[in-house]
Amino acid sequence: MVELPAPLLEIEGITKKFGELVALDNVNIKVQEKECLGIIGPNGAGKTTLFNVITGFLKPNSGKVIYMGQNIIGKKPHQLVRLGLVRTFQLIKTFKDLTVMENIVAVNEEETDILKEMGLWEKRNVLAKNLSQGEKRKLNIAMSMAAKPKILLLDEPFAGLSPKEGEELYSIIKKLRDEGLTQVIIEHKLRELFKLSERVTVLNYGKVICEGTPEEVVKAKQVIEAYLGA
Repeated sequence: MVELPAPLLEIEGITKKFGELVALDNVNIKVQEKECLGIIGPNGAGKTTLFNVITGFLKPNSGKVIYMGQNIIGKKPHQLVRLGLVRTFQLIKTFKDLTVMENIVAVNEEETDILKEMGLWEKRNVLAKNLSQGEKRKLNIAMSMAAKPKILLLDEPFAGLSPKEGEELYSIIKKLRDEGLTQVIIEHKLRELFKLSERVTVLNYGKVICEGTPEEVVKAKQVIEAYLGA
């Protein structure tokens, strides 16, 4: 067997409880450099909680998050961004009363050309609050890219987008993947996710119930039961 290099990101035995509710139950996941990993599961499976733990917004009850060989539990979100661990949110976060350009400058004034790659250059002087939903999502990803990530965690990037907006965003995310950016994507729209991801992890009730290629995952009995309640 070929030995894989050390993962860029490794979640080891992460458990997170809210009172009696176990949101994450001994979760183990590895992400290799330049990989695109998809994370799926029914509502309430623990997907966003996992992102919150990885990115320092929540502290787990037990376990480790190893990033670039270092346990990062206890580090603040802004510290992790400086280390290249960057995320987007399901609810789009921008500075709504600043222009598109000002939003990028607020993150990194040397990275304004990212707006050209995202197809937002013509909108650079428009206030963020006046953008369409698809444009806001592009701006959100542009701001994340301006932070120069080594790994980008995307939380439901296709949520609320029209088919046309979804296609445009898919092309952008695919281009970033093809350029070698490591990505972890939570998404309910499985068609888009499966086209982007080489490997998929399935969560249900806070546990990893399946892991494999998209083709393997959709055929797995435990995944079908989790989604259909069979």
